Amino acid sequence: MKENPAGHSDQNAYRIAYLVAGFIRKTLTEAEHDELDQWIEASDENMLLFEELTDEKNIEANLAWMENVQTETALKKTSRQLQFTDPTKIKRRIAWPFIAAACLLAVLIGVYVFRPAQTAPSITTKQVAKSHVQPGGNKARLTLANGTVIDLEKRSNGLIRNESGIKIEKTGDGAIMYEKLSEGRQAAFNQIDIPRGGQYILSLSDGTKVWMNALSTLKFPEQFTGSERIVELSGEAFFDVAKDTQHPFIVRISDKDQVRVLGTKFNVLSYHDEDTKKITLVEGSVDVRSETSNVKLMPGQQALISNVNIAIEKHADIESVTGWKDGRFVFRDADIYNIMRQAERWYDVNVIYRRTSSQHFNFSISRNEPLSKLLHLMELTGKVHFKTENKTVYVLP
Repeated sequence: MKENPAGHSDQNAYRIAYLVAGFIRKTLTEAEHDELDQWIEASDENMLLFEELTDEKNIEANLAWMENVQTETALKKTSRQLQFTDPTKIKRRIAWPFIAAACLLAVLIGVYVFRPAQTAPSITTKQVAKSHVQPGGNKARLTLANGTVIDLEKRSNGLIRNESGIKIEKTGDGAIMYEKLSEGRQAAFNQIDIPRGGQYILSLSDGTKVWMNALSTLKFPEQFTGSERIVELSGEAFFDVAKDTQHPFIVRISDKDQVRVLGTKFNVLSYHDEDTKKITLVEGSVDVRSETSNVKLMPGQQALISNVNIAIEKHADIESVTGWKDGRFVFRDADIYNIMRQAERWYDVNVIYRRTSSQHFNFSISRNEPLSKLLHLMELTGKVHFKTENKTVYVLP
């Protein structure tokens, strides 16, 4: 028996719709993320379709479109799958993520099943200039208390130091571990500096694990003494703090701003070129303090420090905040300036704007991809163009 091509297209449409909807709803597994990436990167048409369908501004238009095309049967199937009894009331009855899911299913079925191949939307876009700028990697410089500087990228795995009650070891590519062997009499401070195009993982002597992003610095004691565990951060890091109810863990991000915890998982963004410091809680609880304010976060919330004021975002996009530590760029409704600041740090490039842009983007891409692929993905919208010369990226009209 011959297989039904339309049936295959229908099945594929539902699968891709499920993946894109899951991206919006932040429910994809790592394997599903990879599957979605493979589909996006398979063709320029897929890239453009993904960008269009994950743009919130297009959802209303998509809903109107699917009411007018000849897909009534597909829409009814969609409503049954999502357990809606009256498709005409979808817009009034369900929240944004489920509107997006229903819309995506119907629209993608229309794209794959009902539109003839010759009428598929053509893509006319100025191709990004090919660039040889490669992604960053595991790079860091460790400065010991005695002033010794160690280039961890060049240092071979193994023991770095074993004295004064502390063992320091490079355990593998991109990881270094401090192990407390005996009580120290006084705190000896070390510092790890991550350059542009770098990242590193650090295990502190109390068992706390720290993921360091590009262009970041952490000052920390070889082993913690006293009643508090204090570190100082500039840049961005994700902390998985070892629980110790007797010794609070404090991250100082300025002279007056700090995050205080006992045992929890959270991300801190505190770059000098960002207007707002952001502390995003994944698990546990944290106290965020500025010169005049003090707030407590619950999981899924984000504190935004601007000057001395602290605001709370109650429903933070955790995946887009922490994606970098898992090797991904995840952008949802992100403006070009946010994206290009991250590109500058990770790809070690300079960005020059020949135009301003209010365009926002929605996409996910591996941080292992070259810069040209990230830029090309944005160019597919037709709203922005780039020119790359050596380590300089020009944003063009």
